[in-house]
Amino acid sequence: MKYLSLLTFLITLLSFSTSSGQETYKPGYAILENGTRISGEIGCYEDSPWLNQRFIFIKDSADLAQNGVKAKSKKYKVDDLKFYEVADRAYEKVNYVDLQNIQVKSLGSNNHMLERFSSGRINAYRFYAYPKDIEVYINTPSEVIKQNEQRDKAALLAGWKLLTQKDGSNLKNSFEYDFQKYFEDAPDIAQKYKDGAYGNTPISNKKGLAGKMVNMAMKASLQPLEYQSIVAAFNDYNKKYQGK
Repeated sequence: MKYLSLLTFLITLLSFSTSSGQETYKPGYAILENGTRISGEIGCYEDSPWLNQRFIFIKDSADLAQNGVKAKSKKYKVDDLKFYEVADRAYEKVNYVDLQNIQVKSLGSNNHMLERFSSGRINAYRFYAYPKDIEVYINTPSEVIKQNEQRDKAALLAGWKLLTQKDGSNLKNSFEYDFQKYFEDAPDIAQKYKDGAYGNTPISNKKGLAGKMVNMAMKASLQPLEYQSIVAAFNDYNKKYQGK
């Protein structure tokens, strides 16, 4: 009984980080793993986008036509899905192990439905890390717990990765990887990016250590804000360099 009471006491101190949110339904369709296509409305989480990487809810178009707002939704998990598109945003199943954030929930599957930015020789996806499985708070005021949860959520929203690969190579975070290496066989794309032609901040032409330090500082601070420019360069490459 003594150990049981202690266990019960410890359990009451655990605050499970369950990412709750309200799904918003928008027109879209999904392709299941077996090739079946389902059209209708797809429920996604705008405030907790990492949930969209694990599952979605679909209201079938036939049920919507018959029952309208009373149509029932069905949950489809990542292993059920191959692809889905909602509100002109495409999501594709990608196998990726986030070595910086391995958690219990990730041990079952390394598959994620990731928002796709580029498709071709260079693929690019948005990946959100997942909230912590368990948070332990001992004698912590509820307002402090709430502040910590809000802080952690804001960090997840801001700290997403731009996962990229070229010609089937391993996925890399282009916010940390020198993705300009992808353009070694495309000097025109490389020069346009250096000149800022994609809306990005131009790359410094300074030589030596000072130039490297300037470029590294720009990379760390600006690239996450300029991801659309990076993606534009990838899409330009895919359009002009389709075959290998």
